[in-house]
Order: sequence, then structure tokens, then C-alpha cells
Amino acid sequence: MDTHVSAFKQTQRVVDDAFDASASAGAHLYLCFGAHRIRIGVLDAQRNKFVALEDYEPSGLTTVDAAIATLQELSTTHPLLQQPHWKQVRLCIKNQQFTLIPETLFELKAREEYLQLNAVVELEQEVVHHYDHQRLELVNVFTVPAKLEAWARSHFKGSAVEYVHQTSALMEGFLHMAERTTRPVLYIYVDRNYVTLVVLQGMRLEFCNSFYFASYEDFIYFVLFVLEEKKMNPDQDQVVVWGELLLNSELHDVLRKYIRNVQFGKKPNGVGYSYRFDTLFAHRNFDLYSLHFCE
Repeated sequence: MDTHVSAFKQTQRVVDDAFDASASAGAHLYLCFGAHRIRIGVLDAQRNKFVALEDYEPSGLTTVDAAIATLQELSTTHPLLQQPHWKQVRLCIKNQQFTLIPETLFELKAREEYLQLNAVVELEQEVVHHYDHQRLELVNVFTVPAKLEAWARSHFKGSAVEYVHQTSALMEGFLHMAERTTRPVLYIYVDRNYVTLVVLQGMRLEFCNSFYFASYEDFIYFVLFVLEEKKMNPDQDQVVVWGELLLNSELHDVLRKYIRNVQFGKKPNGVGYSYRFDTLFAHRNFDLYSLHFCE
């Protein structure tokens, strides 16, 4: 086995007692892919219920190629990834290679040009995709590692494979959970050294971006910057947090220090969850759950 592959370890696993991996033709496979985490989820389409979820994280430094190698290795041994035929396969891509374009300005042939305004695009190693947010009247243009797309194309023959950027999954999930309000709401999704900040006012997107942070000082700087930029009041306006944030962590402490109205998010409604999911924190895995709403 490649030494990179052995660096990824399973850190989370829940599977419904009644789930049978051989019945994959009637289920949706959701994959969240990034260099620092691979998450696998299964939704039983007939029952509209999540029935399996697994998490894999590296024990040290890793790369995108190492994560792809992990998927390739798992697809030869793992009961879920050994199944090539699914009702639907949807891959969530975690990277900072994305840009949002107003729907009225979007042209398919110009996707690479849009991206190159915000990121360095290596066309030998990346493939450009896009996702249409109809309710927001925006298009998210992003890249998928070419090796990952090649693996998915060869492995899931006969299955419909779709690609969605993590920010798109989050925005659709937040929209699904949003309440109509006259005040903007800041939604925070914390990942490993990355934070995605989304501001919605009603059903209108006011802000969306993803930032790398190396310390909790960096983290709170980005949060306060967005609040100030959008003229939000940290003592009054609502802030909702999802992702890899623990109640007794420095990140949570610094949030509570500067922002009064912080609350943890919940699992999306409108879809069911096996009782096995009751053991998981409700504010985690939101990007994977939200793939269900990326139609």
C-alpha cells in the first residue's frame, strides 16, 4: 500500500442495522473530498433517510494525491465503495478554487476565465465544473482534481455522477434551514484550518467565502471582518455555527467572547436519519447532509 494511503484513518462510522450495501442501486452515495478529510454518506432513496456515514482523516500532513490514493485503495476493499452502481453519486469538492458569477453574466465557454480572476488554475491537473444556484441566481464555478474525476468516471460506470463545490452544498443547506428575516444571519462552517462564512438575508446571498486560518486569532479576525463588512451587530444579529467546532474549544471560546448570539446548528430537516446518527453531534457533517438538497 502507498505510504500516503496508510496515513488516513477511519475516525467516525455509523451504519443502520437494516442497511445492505448490495442494495446500492436504490441509494444515493455522497462523498465529501478534500486533502484533509474524506467523508462517505449513504441515503436510502426509498425511505429518504441517511443510513450510513464514515469519516477518514490523515494522521499527519497529506496531499490531494494522497487523498485520491486513499479513495482508490478503499474502492477495492470497502463494502460501500466496492459498489459501482448507485441511483446517484454526488461528490462535494473541498478547495479554494471557486468563484461565484451572477447567472445573467455566466457563459459556459468562459468558465476558466472566471476562475483565473481569483485562483491559479492548472488545467493539466484540474477540470473546471459549475453548479447553478437557481434560487440565488448565481453560478459557482470550481475545479475538480483530474485524477479524482478519472477515478469516479471509471469506478462508477453506469451511475450518474455529479460534482458540487463545498460552498454550494453549504449555501443550499443554509437556504434550506433559513428563516425569513429582515436582518442578515451569519452562517459559519468550520473545517480543518478552514472557515466558510455565508451571510443570508432572507433568501438573498450577501456574502460567501472560505478562509484559511492557522490560529484562533486568524479565525475570529475573519468572522469579525465579515460582520463589520456587512454592517452586522455582534451583540444582536444571529450567528449559527456548524462543522468541526467543539463546545470546550478555543475557537468556541473566542466566538463567545466577541459575539453574544452564537448557537450551534442542527442537522437539516426534510430528510430522515437512522437512529444510529443520534450518537453524532448535530452540528457536524452539515456539508455532506446538504448534498441531498443540491438538485
